[in-house]
Amino acid sequence: MLKKQSGLRRRHFGIVHQKLAKYENHGSIKPRAISYMANKLKQSAVLQRSSLKMSVVDGAKAYSELRQMVVKAGVLERSYGYYAVVTLIIFCGFGLSLYQLFVSNSYLLLTVWAIIFAFFSVQIGGLLHDAGHRAIFKSSKVNDIFGQIIATLILFSYGDWKTTHNNHHAHPNQDDHDPDIDVPLSFTDERYRNRKGLIAVLRKYQAYLYYPLGSFVLFRIRIKDFFHFWKTFGKRGIGERISFITALFLWFFLPFAVFDFPKALFLLLIVHIASGAYLLNVFAPNHKGMTELDSDVKISFLEQQIITARNIHGHWLTDLFYFGLNYQIEHHLFPNTPRNKLKLLTPYVKAICRKYRFAYTSVSILETNKIILKELHAVAKRS
Repeated sequence: MLKKQSGLRRRHFGIVHQKLAKYENHGSIKPRAISYMANKLKQSAVLQRSSLKMSVVDGAKAYSELRQMVVKAGVLERSYGYYAVVTLIIFCGFGLSLYQLFVSNSYLLLTVWAIIFAFFSVQIGGLLHDAGHRAIFKSSKVNDIFGQIIATLILFSYGDWKTTHNNHHAHPNQDDHDPDIDVPLSFTDERYRNRKGLIAVLRKYQAYLYYPLGSFVLFRIRIKDFFHFWKTFGKRGIGERISFITALFLWFFLPFAVFDFPKALFLLLIVHIASGAYLLNVFAPNHKGMTELDSDVKISFLEQQIITARNIHGHWLTDLFYFGLNYQIEHHLFPNTPRNKLKLLTPYVKAICRKYRFAYTSVSILETNKIILKELHAVAKRS
């Protein structure tokens, strides 16, 4: 069952809502997310209060206050040394794994090196992401040049990605505005009921299909990019055409020219499946299963970025694996922040959340996967 309040979609969590009354009676919300239930308790309370207390104008003032503190602290300054080291390490790993794919003949070794190659390919994609957000260089032009070079290496349409990703950042988890919620799996009852074709047949098994389907996400991206690029080919600049065609040649023609057919096909499949699985586990945990908004809801930038995002806490390996996107709330509030400085934003963001009683949601890697699977199960069961 789907319940709407002020355009905000709320899911039912049984005992969670029973305990919510106790929190409301005490008139306070714990400032820190400790468990999945606590997160949902706080989220529901925030939805009730925020629709009454935080107008768009008040949200703009609060964000301006937050931004002034962050700028004064120098957190948004570029980190050239950090990115130089990270870029060198990533490209060394990329080059080493690529070399091993050329010289290895054992399919066991090829599998291992293909997975390592996929890891560094996605890490290069993380650099593209940061360049697209102007987080690496001060100059927008230099960021775009760097991003376009990277896009050629990993077969991405840089310009198209920037457009869709900027739309996501402007309207996270909002119907008809956020392109990232247009996925085969349904996290709301309405979207579940509106499924058609093969997806409608398989939808009741969506929780079980989350990881298998997610592993093929890169194939979906490649096919979508190719047809969109082909349809708009005449409108593209010469540099963008050369970049995309070169990337197509490097990824889909050169392997079959260099390797025998079985090896080329094997590597193509393993690299894309491993990359897809990695992409799924980097991007899905940040928003899936969080609050979704109707297309016409009016909400402040500050509030929308906080209540629709989820952080993944851990340690330096977590930061490495997610290339900083585990600080998703901070990233959405200040997308041009160098990734190594995102954690410096946390005290400021938590303070503003405490002040305005927003839920600062932060869970472990295991918990975020449990949340997503529970949501998929719950939607399928209810509908």
